[in-house]
This record gives sequence, C-alpha cells and structure tokens, in this order.
Amino acid sequence: MSPVRFETRYDAARAREGMHFFGTPLGQALERAEMDILRRQVDQCFGARALLLGTGRDQRILDALHVQHRFIARLAEFDGPQRAPVSPSPVSVLDPGNLPFANGSFDVVVLFHALDVAPQPQQALREAARVLADGGQLIITGFNPWSLWGLRRLFTRRRAPWNANFINPVRMADWLSLLDFRVLTTEFARYRPPMIRGEALFDGAFARHLKALVKVPFGGVWIIRARRQSLPSVPVRELRRQAVNDRALAAGGATRDRGRLARVDNVYFLTCGGAGQDRER
Repeated sequence: MSPVRFETRYDAARAREGMHFFGTPLGQALERAEMDILRRQVDQCFGARALLLGTGRDQRILDALHVQHRFIARLAEFDGPQRAPVSPSPVSVLDPGNLPFANGSFDVVVLFHALDVAPQPQQALREAARVLADGGQLIITGFNPWSLWGLRRLFTRRRAPWNANFINPVRMADWLSLLDFRVLTTEFARYRPPMIRGEALFDGAFARHLKALVKVPFGGVWIIRARRQSLPSVPVRELRRQAVNDRALAAGGATRDRGRLARVDNVYFLTCGGAGQDRER
C-alpha cells in the first residue's frame, strides 16, 4: 500500500488540548476505564514491534504487549506529568497523517484517540494501516457520538474533548473494511455522564451487573481491535502459464504438435493441423 500524503501543515493545537484533558479528573477517570479494556485487548496481540500513537498520559499499556520493541509517538509536545512504561521506549512527536516509518514496520499499532484529534482521520488511518504488517493487529479508541458524551458535545465544541472528531463505530468499521481489515472485537466504556459527581451511583454492584448483561453501544468511548488481512497471492506456476499463453497469442507462433492457440470469447482453443482438429482447452 503506497501512502497518499497531503501537503498540509499539521496543527497540533487540538492534540495538545486533548493531552491536557487527560490530566483533569474527568480525563483521568476516562483513561482508567479505557485502560482496563486495553490491557485485556493487547494481551491477545503478539509480534516483534509495537507503536503507541495518541494523546493519553498513561503509557504503561506498552508493558502488557507481548513484543520485543516498543515505540511511543505523541501528537504534540507536552511537559505535564505522564505515566511512562517500565520498559524503556523511544518517544517522539509525529504527525499522524505522515508517519516516518517504512511499510509493514510494526506488528501491533495502538491509536489512543489519535483519530479524534487528527485533522484528516481517514489519512491517519491509512498511515496506520501502511506501517502495520500483514496479519498485524490495530487497536483504536475513539469518542462515541451515540452516547451522553456525544450529547454533551452539542452544547460545547470549542474545547477538549468536545472539539474531537467523534467518529461513530459503524463508520470506523467501514473504513477498516476498505483497508482490508477484519474487525475482531468492539467494546464500549464509560456509560455514565461526562461528570465526576455521582461516581458512587454508577460504581455500585447493581450498575456493574447491569452493564455486564446489557451490551449497548452507548458508552462514551469505543475500543475496536482489528486484524489486517493478507492479500491473496497468485501461485508462481499460474503466473508463468499465463505469461506463456499471452506470448503465444501475441506472436501467433506454433505450440506443441505445430498447433496454435486461439481465443474466442475468452475461451482458449488449440488448433492442431487441418480443419476439424480444433480442441477446446
């Protein structure tokens, strides 16, 4: 897959605001809820190299990955407190729409709200697919417009996180299918309103059992895990046979038994000598 790059300057202001949001009490509560699901998801991912790209502050999710090399890519410069992973990992600031990695560089890619703050989320998703190897797994988190958080966004869109893209999970699944991904799991988190007050009401035993029984797509955030499918390959023997047939048709030369190949309505015939000796192949 060749990347399609846009000649636009990357504006990291919205990503920086998103990183500030995850330092607030509401953002920290949201990040904890997402990390509980992400740790379970990444436990099923394996490979040699992993990339974490996003706006979160808790980067310890990399410690749960079964990989040898880990890379952290922030979407903006940020000097606030962060929870770094135990294993040493190089950190850099990158444009999600123009990743400086070769094709198929990673076996696992985690996009933590990266598409929410990307100026062109489809281009950022294409870049993530490009740097992911065949058979690799992609984990994406995003704000859900079909939730109380999406309803709150209707009244405040000028500051984080309400100025995020809020891509619905159905559209994200469609984008992934166009890039040859197969969605493995889709989970939701943070069903409560976007507020800190009343936490005890939603943390009770009844509320936990109700959320476990009723799986409705109305959580504040969604988490999708998908696998990139390998493109079917054509056997070399079949390619050689096709090349031989094409050369014979182009040259009009003789084949075995001094016959000729002829094609009528995409059906090949082998002409052997005189009339009436044609045989369909």
